[in-house]
Amino acid sequence: MKRMRLKFFLIPMFLVTLGASLAHAQARPLMRAVLLPELIPSVTRQLVPMTVQVPGGQTVRIVGLVYCGSDRHGGANAIGIVTPNQGTPFSPVLAPADCNQTLPTIAARAIAMPGGPDGLQAIRAHVTWAPWQLRLDLSNSAQAAKPGFSAPALTGLRRLATYPTSNLKLLPPPGDQYRFDAAVGFSGSTILVAIFDAGQIVNLEDYLTPDASLSREIAGVPAGANLLADAQYGFINDLLRIYAPQYEVPIQVEGMAQTMVAKNVRVAGGDNTMTATGQLVMGPISYNTAVRCEGADLTISQITLEPVVTACDSDDMIERLKCQGQQAAMAGSSSAVAAALTNYYQGHNFHYSAVDRPLHFTIGEQDYLATFEAMKSSSQGTTISEVGRVSIERAK
Repeated sequence: MKRMRLKFFLIPMFLVTLGASLAHAQARPLMRAVLLPELIPSVTRQLVPMTVQVPGGQTVRIVGLVYCGSDRHGGANAIGIVTPNQGTPFSPVLAPADCNQTLPTIAARAIAMPGGPDGLQAIRAHVTWAPWQLRLDLSNSAQAAKPGFSAPALTGLRRLATYPTSNLKLLPPPGDQYRFDAAVGFSGSTILVAIFDAGQIVNLEDYLTPDASLSREIAGVPAGANLLADAQYGFINDLLRIYAPQYEVPIQVEGMAQTMVAKNVRVAGGDNTMTATGQLVMGPISYNTAVRCEGADLTISQITLEPVVTACDSDDMIERLKCQGQQAAMAGSSSAVAAALTNYYQGHNFHYSAVDRPLHFTIGEQDYLATFEAMKSSSQGTTISEVGRVSIERAK
C-alpha cells in the first residue's frame, strides 16, 4: 500500500542549554523508544570492540557482547568475551543461547575459534541505569588459554564501562544546540528509553516500565518491526518548527504535471485520529491544507484546501480586479483539487520516516547513525506512536 511520508527528521530517539529551550509545561517524556528483541543484538554489536582499563594500568578489549535480558530487579545481564588489547582483531560469534551456557563452556568454545587470541575470558556483565548514567559492571568470568599462554588478568576489575545519559546532543543541525536527558529501563526482553528536556526533575519510575497502553502496543507490533516509539505532539511540532525551512514535503499528485510542496506542517490528534495542517504550494498558488487521518493504523480519510487569502487593496483598479479574479479562481479550484487529492490518497498510510536524514548520536566516545522506516502509526490522546524498523551503524 502506498504511503504518504513526511521526510523530516522525527525520531530518534530527542532541551535547556545555551539559553535556548523547547517549551513544555509538563515533566513528561518528550518521547519514549522501546527497543524490541530483534533490534537489541544489533545495538550491542555496535558497542564492541570496547577498551577497558584494569587495575594496574593495563588494558583489555571486550570483543563480543550479547544481551541476555532483564534481571527482574531493574537491571539486565549480558555475556561477553575479553581479550588482550593487542594482536589480530577477533570477533567471536555470540548468540542469545549463550546466556544459558556456563562461562567455562563459552570460554572453551571461543578459544577454539579460528583466528582467536592465545588467551581470553568469558564474562558475565550486569547492566544498570541510575540518573544519569548507564553502567556495565563485571559479575564473574571464566578464562581459557592455549597451551603455554595465559588469559588476560581481570583481578580487581569491577566497572567495565560508564555511559553518561544527561545533557545529550541528539538532533542534527540546526537543532544541535538543544540537549536532552535519557532514562533507561529494562523490562523482560525489551529496553525502554525515555527522553526528557535536559535538567528537568521527573518521577522516573512512572516511565521506565511499560504501562498498559504501551504493553498493548508492544504485543501488537507488526512482523519485522524492531522499534516502537511514541512522542508528544508538542515535541513533534517543535521539531517541525525547527526543521520546516529545510524539510519541505514534495507530494506528487497523480495526473498533475506539477509537484506540490507542503510547508509549515503542524500536527495534532486524539484517540485514533490525527490532523496535519500546513500550506500546500503549486507554483504561484498556495492553499491552507488539512490532512485528516483516522484508524488504529493512521490512514488518510480527507484532505481539505482553502486558498491563502490575499488583501486585494491596490490603489490601481485593474490590479485590484485582477487580484479579486485570482482569489475567486483559487476558491473555485480548491474544492476540485481537494477532491482529487482525497481520491488519490484516501486509505493510504500516513507514516513518519527518517531514512534520508539519519539521526546522529554519541554513546561514550563513539558516534552512531540511525535510520528509521515506519510500518505503523497510531494516536492516543496527546501522543503519536510509530512502529517500524531502525538500522544503527557506527559513523565512519
